[in-house]
Amino acid sequence: MRPNMLLLVGGIASLTMGLLPSAASADPEPAPSVGGSEDGPALDDHGQHEAPGGHLPASSENVELVGKLDSLTNVKGGIADVAAFGNYAYLNAFSPECAGRPGAQGTGVHVVDISDPAQPSKVGFLAAEVNSYVGEGVHVIAFGNRQILLHNNETCNASLPVTSGFSVWDVTNPLAATKLGQFGDTTPLIPRQAYHTTHSVQGFTWNGRAYAVAQDNQDLKDVDIFDITPAIDGTGPAVLVSEVGLEDWPGAQGGSFANGDSVFNHDFQQKVIDGHNYLLVSYWDAGQVLLNIDNPAAPQFVGDSDFSSPDPETGFQIAEGNSHQGYWSSDGKYVLSTDEDFSPTRTLCQITSGPNAGATGCGEFGWTMPLGASPVEGSTVFGGSGCDTDLNGNGVSDRAEVPSAASTGAAIVVFSRGSCFFSDKVATGEAAGYPVVAIGNSHSGSRNGLVADAFLCGGQGSPVAGTAKGVCIGHRGMHQLFNDAPAYAAPEGYVAGGDLPAIGTLGATLRAQGGVFDGWGYVHLHDATDPNLPELDTYAIPEALDPAYATGFGNLTVHEVKTDPRFKKNLAYFSYYAAGLRVASFGPGGIQEIGHYIAEGGNDFWGVFPLCTGQCQLNDRDQGRGNDNAKRPLLLMSDRDSGLWILRYTGKE
Repeated sequence: MRPNMLLLVGGIASLTMGLLPSAASADPEPAPSVGGSEDGPALDDHGQHEAPGGHLPASSENVELVGKLDSLTNVKGGIADVAAFGNYAYLNAFSPECAGRPGAQGTGVHVVDISDPAQPSKVGFLAAEVNSYVGEGVHVIAFGNRQILLHNNETCNASLPVTSGFSVWDVTNPLAATKLGQFGDTTPLIPRQAYHTTHSVQGFTWNGRAYAVAQDNQDLKDVDIFDITPAIDGTGPAVLVSEVGLEDWPGAQGGSFANGDSVFNHDFQQKVIDGHNYLLVSYWDAGQVLLNIDNPAAPQFVGDSDFSSPDPETGFQIAEGNSHQGYWSSDGKYVLSTDEDFSPTRTLCQITSGPNAGATGCGEFGWTMPLGASPVEGSTVFGGSGCDTDLNGNGVSDRAEVPSAASTGAAIVVFSRGSCFFSDKVATGEAAGYPVVAIGNSHSGSRNGLVADAFLCGGQGSPVAGTAKGVCIGHRGMHQLFNDAPAYAAPEGYVAGGDLPAIGTLGATLRAQGGVFDGWGYVHLHDATDPNLPELDTYAIPEALDPAYATGFGNLTVHEVKTDPRFKKNLAYFSYYAAGLRVASFGPGGIQEIGHYIAEGGNDFWGVFPLCTGQCQLNDRDQGRGNDNAKRPLLLMSDRDSGLWILRYTGKE
């Protein structure tokens, strides 16, 4: 969650990331959300010892603890991602460390000496810019004879000035690191902010130059590539060479989006395969998007993965989605991607009559009467805008034109989004006697049909009686209730040629149910030899699919994935929050868990980084030279509540 607002979209916390004013969650028509993520900065929202509370019992299989430094933070959730290079690990100090919070020590990057993995020690700290925190993005690359660290920056307090963007450091000598600059997208400028905020950043080298790819929280073109060579060699600032997004990739658009149609760049991996430069973009409800960046100034769409229906793990007609991170196998033949889902329940809606019968995406307002576990079902009637204004120009308030429930016999009144607060519309429905109010998304909210099933359950901006239950549905779903095709090219509303049904139009029956268990996030295995990354298998821990573990055991969703860097060693390492570290083998036969680790008292693992420098052999020539544990990668894990844990997989390879 982030500081501006919480918008319940598709079972995740989807956010506007600073694009909107502070009251935008209740705004009659905020700009479309251009980003979203799960990661903060609300204090303790994912700490396993705070809400949702608990953790799985301590246990381990084929994994040994090598060493740990569990004193990097004094606050719950104070540690985020981890990276490493050589004998040093780098761990981000997350949003609970923002200035002014109880126990906070400051945000930035902890530098840890791991030359003796059994006794890691903190040796430095790279302070973030004032009013910024770091989270998902920390990465170190070699460029010439120098080592360059990049980290992301997001905002601690949106009401105060902030630099944001991403930071570039020379860490050739980690004990005397030098900051090379702060960079980012500047258009359009945000008040009190120098650069757009970025949730993640990664560096890479190509054709003798150094680049950074940064996720942009505040732009629909949210894949930004910068040439950072000038910043490194001292000849000038980093240069934005390209910025692209979903609107640029017709091949990634269409009906394969997951629950909520929340599509945005969350993370990425760059890799050179067969002499070509590729970027794998984790695009949340759109899955994985594959780009060719042989020319970083002109990324080319190659293909994208689809979410299957029904969901292979849960059986729901609409997959949950939330593609958080993807990673290639060392040989580039496979991709593993993680779906991060912090909510093991969803709101379930279905059109139950008429030609468009079937599942339709929806959410539930957090400030109306709860739907509860018992489904509500009834016929629908279109109520127009539901606002106390005259949008159709007939001299009568739209609110006054809404027919009463007694006159229509309908149980659910459907309003279109826009022109007044969501809560104004719910109040209108309550006054007309409807027990359920549904609000369909707008043209703008659906990005003119690009995300036709996106729904937005915003905040409360005005009083309600508290008698009605409230759901939000997609723009297409709203039209389907009335057997009416959306016309995105037409004006929206009641002007000549507008595409909304007439007030009082009766529609199909709608069924809605709240709190339906749909499991925690899980893992996909893709065939990377096909540009569309077809799914070969999925993997979930047993507890993630068991309703008994919906509460009381912490967050049981997968977070990050890294693969073994050794050639043809098809091992994957997952940070699984309160479910600890998970180790899996993968290949043509699918995914199989072969190891795990949860400490006594629990873990809350955010990041995972397999480190091979000086620890394991990487080449074909080295295979068969012995299989002792010293040849295996160290697994660096960042625990949100403590610091660095160093583990090693000891099982069969």
